[in-house]
Amino acid sequence: GSSWVAAFLCFIILLTTAGNFLLILLIVTQRSLRNTSNYFLVSLFMSDLMVGVVVMPPAMLNQLYGRWVLRGDLCSLWYSFDVMCCSASILNLCVISLDRYLLIISPLKYKLRMTSCRALWLILATWTLAALASFLPIKMGWHELDFEVRSPNVTSRGDEDQCRLLVSLPYALVASCLTFFLPSAAISFTYCRILLAARKQAVQVASLASNVATATTDETTPQVLQALSQPAASSESRRFANKHSKKALKASLTLGILLGMFFVAWLPFFVTNVTQAVCGCVPAGFFDVLTWLGYCNSTMNPIIYPLFMRDFKRAMGKYLPCCRRSGEPHASAISLSMRNSNSGPRAATSLKNVL
Repeated sequence: GSSWVAAFLCFIILLTTAGNFLLILLIVTQRSLRNTSNYFLVSLFMSDLMVGVVVMPPAMLNQLYGRWVLRGDLCSLWYSFDVMCCSASILNLCVISLDRYLLIISPLKYKLRMTSCRALWLILATWTLAALASFLPIKMGWHELDFEVRSPNVTSRGDEDQCRLLVSLPYALVASCLTFFLPSAAISFTYCRILLAARKQAVQVASLASNVATATTDETTPQVLQALSQPAASSESRRFANKHSKKALKASLTLGILLGMFFVAWLPFFVTNVTQAVCGCVPAGFFDVLTWLGYCNSTMNPIIYPLFMRDFKRAMGKYLPCCRRSGEPHASAISLSMRNSNSGPRAATSLKNVL
């Protein structure tokens, strides 16, 4: 059974490392992706890459051998990186949701508010908070009940040494609030506001399309052709409204998937972590499963976010044919010449052309 567990965990580690590294490389090499919003994505993918490179391999060795097989003084260092990288990933998700919220609410003032310098300061603050919640308390021993420094944080259980972070209730509450509960509340608030703004814009666009259709048929067409043009205009406006309602529905599904994956991955772990600090009654195997479930959020982030972002799809379509749109026509030399010249068929005047 351990061979199947090892194969599965190796697959998770390779997928996490390769996915985050390739997306960082894609943002760095593609000029169309080098913008202020994607700075936060680079920070997110960097934290998830560190989870796959630094955190997951020792955790896999712990899971397979049932004990800490590395040097004893590396245990506290590994757990510090564990807490820092996972906290940085969650905090980066919070910053990304705030960035998207500013972009949706006030798109005209977004570039004035979110400059490159401010984005870098936000990223620096994110990593600083993650480091202060991990390295400082663990190094000073504040996570222990007696607040004493224990250099190798290895607890002896029988003849085998287990590397487990046993935290006190104050540390569990403070760290969980700073790195999960408050950021998750901010993520939920911003994504719900984004969803409401998307639905509001869809309703406004639909009403605008119907008003334009009515004004076009009433003012710009003769009375003889008005009766003929009204069904076409109403169908065009209905099609236009349905298109934007589908976009609003797609945005709702996207936000639902993002929030669902985030809470499914991390909420059980943090609730169990606080429970373990209160009573110490959580089995070690169950706690390890929830820990790996949280690690898998770093595996899913490089899959979910580019999957719903059009710029990433276009950039990946240059290298991967499967990422191109199936219905996207390929431009030929004849079509380009007809497009650039004045010859060729002219489209009939309709509401779509007016819009």
